[in-house]
Amino acid sequence: MPAPVVRVDVRPDAVAVLTIDQPGGKVNVLTSELWADLEAALDALAGRTDLRGLVVASGKPGVFIAGADLKLLAAATGPNDPAVRAFIGHGLRVLAKLDALPFPTCAAVDGVALGGGLELALACDLVVCGTHPKVRLGMPEVTLGLIPGWGGTQRLPRVVGLELAAEMLVAGKTLAAGEAHDAGIDGFAPSDRPIDRAADLVLAAPFDRAVKWKPLAAVVPAADYSRLDLGAPAAREAVRVMCEGTALPLAEGIALETEAFLRLAGSAESRRLIAAFFAGRKG
Repeated sequence: MPAPVVRVDVRPDAVAVLTIDQPGGKVNVLTSELWADLEAALDALAGRTDLRGLVVASGKPGVFIAGADLKLLAAATGPNDPAVRAFIGHGLRVLAKLDALPFPTCAAVDGVALGGGLELALACDLVVCGTHPKVRLGMPEVTLGLIPGWGGTQRLPRVVGLELAAEMLVAGKTLAAGEAHDAGIDGFAPSDRPIDRAADLVLAAPFDRAVKWKPLAAVVPAADYSRLDLGAPAAREAVRVMCEGTALPLAEGIALETEAFLRLAGSAESRRLIAAFFAGRKG
């Protein structure tokens, strides 16, 4: 029998640990199959009354989740592709279930968390970074002619602030573990203890989700980000959606993001950049 992609273990302190470990590769990638496995695990966890919290972790050394399945996005026939809409909708549904769990959640990130991987981590109530030298938090979707599609333009600025979020979304800035902690990530722990530190946090004082995801009080207009290179359509959309969406309740901001993502996915520019990305990996 093949090893499970998603494994759930319960610690003696009643904190569940959900470990993502896709077989056959060195990284975890958000495929349709992984979203389905995550959804099944979260549905089972939601019905339990014996748990005090959840930690989401990776079984891959130096990698949390490397991003989304680009093969599906590369196959898009044009903007508003039905398969892409279904893929994005599925991920959003799973993250909504993660957000709705009746106990605190924390991502234990001890490696690369890029794009959708960082979006999954930010959908947890808390995030802890380990000290692995490969820890990098980033959202490089603009380099592929896209913007984040699973809430990244909305959750990221609510955690690290608008200015830093804009740099990450547009300029490709990534954060090492110490930088992430300084920017607002909730915890920081040696690489042999990120899960323990994450469990400590979920067992601490009650966490108020409503406060974390409320609209930002002072949103800098998109026009004020002219210091960044906004020449590409995806860069302009990332900043526009971030600014307009973070002035709204989280769900409304994510809806704004979704429609912008679907306009960009499958565009000639995005298909060209994704093809170049795959060609570069073969070279």
